[in-house]
Amino acid sequence: MSLADGHELIVRKAIEGARPDPELRVDDWAEEHIILPKSGAQPGEFRFTRTPYARRVHQVLSPSHPSKRVVARVASQMFKTQTALNWIGSIMHRRPRNILALEPTDTLVKRFSARVSIMIRLAKDGVLTSRVAAAKSRDSRNTVQAKDFLGDATLYMNTAGSAANLAEVSAPYIYVDEIDRLERNVDDEGDPVELAEARATQFGNDCKFFYTSSPSVVGFSKIDELHALGTQEEYHVPCPHCGELHPLLLERFRYRRDPDTGYMDRAWFVCPACGADIEEHHKATLLPDEAAGGTARWVATSRGDGETISFTMSAFYMPVGAITWLSLARQYARAKERLARGDHEAMQVFYNTRLGLSYQNTERVSTAKDLMDRAEGYASRVLPDQALVATMAVDTQANRLEVQIEAWGPGMEHWVLDYVVLSGSPSVPPTTEGSVWQRLDELRRTPLMHAGGGKPIYISAYGIDSAGHNTQDVYNYGSGRQAMGCTVLHGATRPNRPVISSAPSRVDIDWNGKKTPGGVELWQVGTDVAKDYLHNRMQLQGGPGAMHFHKDLPPAWFEGLVIEQPRTRYARGRTIREWINPPGGRNEPLDLSVYNLAVAYKLGLHRWSDLDWSRLRRKLVPPGATPDLFVAQPPPVTPLPAPPVDAAQAVDLLDVPRETAAGSPPVHTSGQAAAEPVPLPPVAPPPAHASPPPPVQAAPLPPPALAGPAYGGRRYRSRGIQ
Repeated sequence: MSLADGHELIVRKAIEGARPDPELRVDDWAEEHIILPKSGAQPGEFRFTRTPYARRVHQVLSPSHPSKRVVARVASQMFKTQTALNWIGSIMHRRPRNILALEPTDTLVKRFSARVSIMIRLAKDGVLTSRVAAAKSRDSRNTVQAKDFLGDATLYMNTAGSAANLAEVSAPYIYVDEIDRLERNVDDEGDPVELAEARATQFGNDCKFFYTSSPSVVGFSKIDELHALGTQEEYHVPCPHCGELHPLLLERFRYRRDPDTGYMDRAWFVCPACGADIEEHHKATLLPDEAAGGTARWVATSRGDGETISFTMSAFYMPVGAITWLSLARQYARAKERLARGDHEAMQVFYNTRLGLSYQNTERVSTAKDLMDRAEGYASRVLPDQALVATMAVDTQANRLEVQIEAWGPGMEHWVLDYVVLSGSPSVPPTTEGSVWQRLDELRRTPLMHAGGGKPIYISAYGIDSAGHNTQDVYNYGSGRQAMGCTVLHGATRPNRPVISSAPSRVDIDWNGKKTPGGVELWQVGTDVAKDYLHNRMQLQGGPGAMHFHKDLPPAWFEGLVIEQPRTRYARGRTIREWINPPGGRNEPLDLSVYNLAVAYKLGLHRWSDLDWSRLRRKLVPPGATPDLFVAQPPPVTPLPAPPVDAAQAVDLLDVPRETAAGSPPVHTSGQAAAEPVPLPPVAPPPAHASPPPPVQAAPLPPPALAGPAYGGRRYRSRGIQ
């Protein structure tokens, strides 16, 4: 080569290097380079003529498009995975950067990796095989989970079920498939979407996230949440008769059965503009967009957050040759027949996989607003005139105890008297001065006033949930207080369990260096049955079983009471109802209502007759003892003040932030003015052994139906009460 030729070559290469890269349009790149495998429905060169609605999804995934997040809430077996493959291939070829692809399971990772390998091998002119490391034994550059391309970029494919998988890689391009099948809290480190997007932090706005999934259940669907952030675009098609654009929606879908055979023989849509019938053979003119010679187009129904483009599409848009409208009509009709028998599963499958919509498989009885509107004006910590028995339930959290006190009357009618939060770590032993357990003891033995006057009423029994946080600490506390009415509870989510088991199991405990075989009784609670009981009676204004709430309870308490949703499913020939809590839902008020109900059942209150209640009333509330407290309410009795220890704070209600931690400032105890505490006999500090001293003035409440001495400090034992 002469000097002149070399100079010319250098100049030409310099000009080529200075020329900006051509715009990378993923839709154009896919039609130019992608070859679909012979095993697919339409093998050969990729074209949008079969799925014209997928074109815009490809376009917004292009690097030149300003969107940061693309969400496809689409029916099963449509364009989601192929779009992701085309996008990944274009990045490998034209814009080599790290890519992170996440699937719900290892099996799906392997399937997706196999499809990526096929795409690389079949791409035209070897544009991908020349960039991706060859698959060789003992070569980690091309494996099931990682494929290097151009030497300095990698496609990582892994599951989203491990926080480590989401923390090891820095990548500007992230694809998450079937996001509704992922764990909502990965290894207790948070939302997988937030963890994944954190991998692109250093790339600023030069990144792109693609999320796809068929949805699941209303209120529990992550793809619904992401879809709501975006433009919520629907694909509008023209009516072949009047040309009006409209989406294909279930409410406009019709089908007909043959009157003689009963078999379904026709399915069609009705135009919302002219009312004409739209048959399936019209699909050839319905589906094409402007680029394909038609008029169909995506229409945004929301402005979104400015960085998210979201799409939704049902199986009614399946291309010609795929599932037909008639097949969809038959599936829908079968689902309706099963739904009439109480089986929701078939309808949920149809909604999720065919309509691309979440399913509302719930029968919510009440809303928080309904309950707040019905809240009553009775005083906090004062038993209404009809109530005669008080119970308490405790929920254990990592930095607090949440406590609910209830009063019970004839027919299991009950009143919520107070909901308090005792801040402090339950890991601190009960023998430690100022521990949260000592303050719970003080709350338990604080007397309650009665609206009809008479003797002070003490909490007859209380239950503590041992599931979840600080299980061993609950065992340690409860083992020394069983004779004082303390019941250690454990919720059983299996359907059709009784409100409380007829007999407890014995649990060994090891505390203070001493092992006690069978040291604590553990009572099982049928939480699903108990929640059905409560929700069925929340609508009652009064009478047997009715549940009452006072106006001082904050809105957060009412929200927590109805946060869970009942769902009915059909399994093995029978209908099963279960309760599901949305991710992050604060359901402590509902749980504590369940445990108060279990304690009431353990006391045997559900078996008491009117005669039993009237005998107890004569003992506790003599006629004409005091004026009616509903007319002139004396200040309610408050528990003894907590010891002056930093970690021990005042009892507060739910009108303060729920995550009240030890060391926070003291808060007020209700909407009422603080009252002077009623002086009680001094309480001696507990000895350094497992069993605390007997409570001050505390006497378990006897069932009047079972003959015994008058109420007033002596212990009663029977089937229902200790």
